[in-house]
Order: sequence, then structure tokens, then C-alpha cells
Amino acid sequence: MRLFLRFAPLVLMGSCLSWGPAMGADFPSKTVRLVVPFPPGGATDALARLMAEKLSDKWKQPVIVDNKPGANTAIGTDVVAKSAPDGHVVGIVTGSHVTNPLLGAKLPYDTLKDLTGVMMLTRFHMGIYAHPSLPANTPAELIELAKQKPPLAYAAATTQSYLGMSLLNMMTKSPMEYVAYKGSAQAINDVLGGHIKLMIDPVLHSTLQHVQSGKLKLIGTLSTKPADLTPNIPAFGKLVPGYDFSGVFGLVARAGTPPALVRQIRQDFASVMQQPEVAERIRSIGQEAIASTPEEYNAYILEEMKKWAPVVQATGAKID
Repeated sequence: MRLFLRFAPLVLMGSCLSWGPAMGADFPSKTVRLVVPFPPGGATDALARLMAEKLSDKWKQPVIVDNKPGANTAIGTDVVAKSAPDGHVVGIVTGSHVTNPLLGAKLPYDTLKDLTGVMMLTRFHMGIYAHPSLPANTPAELIELAKQKPPLAYAAATTQSYLGMSLLNMMTKSPMEYVAYKGSAQAINDVLGGHIKLMIDPVLHSTLQHVQSGKLKLIGTLSTKPADLTPNIPAFGKLVPGYDFSGVFGLVARAGTPPALVRQIRQDFASVMQQPEVAERIRSIGQEAIASTPEEYNAYILEEMKKWAPVVQATGAKID
């Protein structure tokens, strides 16, 4: 797993010279649209609106959040893919940005040709939750239990969660069975009620309240290290070397946007993310700041596609 430095300094390479000082002085020359592929009101939308407010102050131009939900985030991403390559339309993407092309989705854009990564903004952790009656409390105990018969069933609300568990199954030879849910709320309620004993879902304050009350237990997080919200909960990546399933929110722009402009946008977003109010909002919704460089993010996109392609092929998974 590549290690990304938080708030890495901006490094101006020779390619920046092709952009030219005039364009730098002109950006932004009009309203900037920050496309969010989710409905208004969610935690990520609230974070985007706070960053837009801070960027408006910094850029002296309006920055508006444009909510374009649907099609597993593809509707919002398509707005960016069809925009002018001048940096005035950028979009937030999730892990579906790398898995949509692998899952048989008929996308109206080419993920690699029509878009370029600006930065990884934040990371959120996924966790395996269980009903207190499940006779496993650690990652090792769960893997051992999962190898017994009948197969252990788990609830998941997204195709990405299914892929994450499928990768764990493949790497540990533990055939846990997927039970699809339409949303996390229904899955959580069923685990709370003991109707299903296991669930994969993000590590969020709201879900951790059930853990703190003893109504759920968090077996482990699915990344290489513990989450900031749960520093004492073990990570499955420690037990299973090479395993990592954590979510990333990224920022993309239209391909062909001048590289130095992409770097400026990245630098300005990273600067805003370090402001105390924004940094606290990131922490409060259970995310961790990354603020990678464009080069690191584009490399990450390619690595993730390579990582998930054999999992999609082995499972036959299709788009939600």
C-alpha cells in the first residue's frame, strides 16, 4: 500500500512553465462548481459546503456545491467529464470511481481518458460489526469462525462493501456469505435485532454509539492500521498482510486541465483543509485528511483498478 504524506508540499515541476503566469493570475475568473455526487444534507455534502465557503473567501469568486446524485456517483462525475478543462468545474468522487468501470457500468465517460485526479481529500475506514452474541471478538477469531459450517452471513449495503469482503474471503479462504441490503440503516437494525450477526459498514460516530452502549461490537477495521476514531480496535490488515479496504474521497477535474492549474487547485484545497474549522469537521464525521498530490492520486486510481479487477472477475459482481 502506498504511503501518502498528509498535506505534502506543493512542488512546481518544469511542466508548470507551460501553464504560464497569466493563467495563474486569471484563475478563477468566474464561479467555480464543486460537484458532489450525493443528495444534499449528508456528512460529505456538509464538508463540501464548508470547503466551498472557505475557497470562496480565498479565491474571491463564488464556489457553489452542485449536488448531482445517482447512477452510483456516475451522474455527478459525468458533469466534470464534460466540462471545460479550465478548473472551474471539479468534482468529488468515491471508491466507485475506480470500480464502476470494472462492474459493467455503461459510463458516459472514460474514467482514465476524460478525467484527471487532483488529490485524495480524505479517507474513511470500514469496519466489521457484530451482534454481541457472535462468538468472535477479534479478527483472528472471526476468520476462524468463518471457516466453520454453515457459512457465516454478513450484511452489506453496497457493491463496494461486497467486493471488500470478497477480497478478505479470497485472502483468508473464509467463505462468508453476502446478504444484500438497500441501505446501512436497515442492516444496522437487523444486526441490532440479532436477525443477522455480522455487518460491514463505515466507522462512524453514529454506529460507534451502538458499540459504546454494548448493543454492537466492532470486531476490527478493514485497513492496514487502526482508525483515528477507534485507535484500540485492531485492523484486519495486520492479520492479513496486503489486505486493505478503506474508502477515499477524491477530487477530479476534466482531463486536459493544465497540470500547473491542477496543482494550484490541489494546493488551495489542501490549505483550506488545514484550517481549524475544516480540520475539525473532517474529524467529526469520522474521516482522516490525506491531501495527496495529483500524481499520487492518479497512481492510486490505477493501483486500485488493478487490485479490484481480479476480485470483480472472480465474483462476477455487477453494478448496484
